[in-house]
Formats: sequence, structure tokens, C-alpha cells
Amino acid sequence: MERVNQRPTRFLVAMLFVATWNVNGLPATEPNQLLTHDGKQKFAPVFVNGGQAIVYSVLERAQRVVLKRLDLTDGSQHLVLPEGNASQFDVDFSSDGRLLCYAKSDFDRQLKLVILDIKSQREFIFSPAGTSRSTVRTPRFLPGTAGVIFTVNGSGGQQIVAVDLEAKNPKELTTSNGANGWPAVSPDGQKIVFSSSRKGVFNLYIMDRDGSNLRRLTEGMASDLHASWSPDGNRIAFTSTRAGNYEVYLINADGTNLRRFTNHPERDDFAIWHPDGRRMLTIAERGGRFDLHLTEIGEPRSANENR
Repeated sequence: MERVNQRPTRFLVAMLFVATWNVNGLPATEPNQLLTHDGKQKFAPVFVNGGQAIVYSVLERAQRVVLKRLDLTDGSQHLVLPEGNASQFDVDFSSDGRLLCYAKSDFDRQLKLVILDIKSQREFIFSPAGTSRSTVRTPRFLPGTAGVIFTVNGSGGQQIVAVDLEAKNPKELTTSNGANGWPAVSPDGQKIVFSSSRKGVFNLYIMDRDGSNLRRLTEGMASDLHASWSPDGNRIAFTSTRAGNYEVYLINADGTNLRRFTNHPERDDFAIWHPDGRRMLTIAERGGRFDLHLTEIGEPRSANENR
């Protein structure tokens, strides 16, 4: 079921924001930077403005998730959208900066896909059919006018679905048993890496953007989640439990050269590459607090080595 909201909204996304905070100190030359200090639970970050800013979801208060933007030039933080009564998850921006998409919950447990035209402030909404179990997560833009992909969780399992830029004409890209989730589109827009439990545990798979030419990227009994592509499309970062803890690993897009990137007793997750290809952003848990860390990639160790 698709719905278009043609009423003007009060969203001010490009340069105007409804609130501002400051984060102390973002030294540009340090190899490892702690970017936030609030310790709040965070997830699903994306770089914007060529790596000069980060937008991410944060549990701002009990049962309320909002989108925040962190400017890396001065450390200021802003709400991306008015907080209101809805939670906002999993933001992404089109390559031309004209559109953003995210998953939104109103007063029920179901999350809907919202595609927002930033200039006209026109919303296009996809509401999954079914009960509150049918919910949208992790929307990601395909290149140009190709549309948006996302996951839909319903009674038939969790699948990856594509819609056009008006949130219409849904098409399933996966139809397997188990759960398929956390899709990420390659820089050239031709491939999608995602996690699937079709073999019993979450491993990484790659398919063409139309769902064809599926191949398995990782194997084993660990959970491999939250994949992201390097800017050149040659490598993939992902979170894995293969060492008994949530850590970040790197692997070539052809499945070779698996490397461990983080090693800490607490959780490291949601790794994304800086557009310069030399740094990695992670959400790291330290002392039970969750913050953004920006780290020089260097030469990660073999997956079998300890740091």
C-alpha cells in the first residue's frame, strides 16, 4: 500500500535545523578520533557532504529515536527532522542530495518507508500491508532514478524489496526462507550486499541490483551483519560474531582476504567507510556507552590474528 503526502511539511533539511549542540574537539590529524561523547545508543550512520558530516539514528530519550547530523568541521550537532511523536530510523540520501529516505514509526510498532523531496518537501510513503510485524527497515537509494531498496518483515519472512522514487511498484529482490536484511548498494550501483539467514545463520551474500546472480560471500556459524562498501567497491566492511563478540571485519568483494579490523571486549558495529577510503567510522561501545569513532584503516590483521 502506497500513500503520497502532498501537504507541505515543516521539515528543514538542507541548512536549517530545529536544535543545535556542540561536541568538544574534532582534531583532523589524529588517527583515532572520538566524535561524540554523549554515550547514547546509536546506529546506522551515513556520511554526507563528501565526508564533512555524518547523519545517524540515536535513542534520544525513552522510546524515541531521532536523526542527528554531526558536522565534522566544527563538531556541531543538529536534528535533521523535527522530533515530533515519531521515531526515525536508518536514513539515507540520494547521490544528488535531492532526496532522503528513512523508516518512520508513528504511534504503532510498524515502521513505514518515507521518501522526502528536500526542496519541495513532498513525502512519498510506503506502508507495508499486514499487522505490526510487517515493518520497513534499512532503506537505501539505488543510483539515479532507479528507486529505493529496503527490507520488509512480514508473515512470509523478511525480504528485500525495491520501489520507485514515489514509493510505488514494489518488487521483491529476495524470496528465500529466513530473514534477508541490511542491504547496501555498491558505489557503481550494480551490486547489493546483504545478510541472509537462509542457511540458518546470517551470512553475507551479493546479488545484482535486480536480484539476479546471487552468490554467497561469507560462511560459518557466526552472524555477519551491517555490511558497507569501500568507496572503490573493492572491499566490504561488516560486523561479525566469529570471535565471540561483535567486531568489525573487512573482506574483498570477491570473498578473499578476510581481515579483522577491531578487537575489544565490548561491541564495535555499523562500520562505514569515509569517502576518502582511508578511514572507517564505527559505533563503539566502551564502558556501556555508545559513541562514534573515526579510525585510520591502515593494515588490518588477519582474521585469525589477535591484536
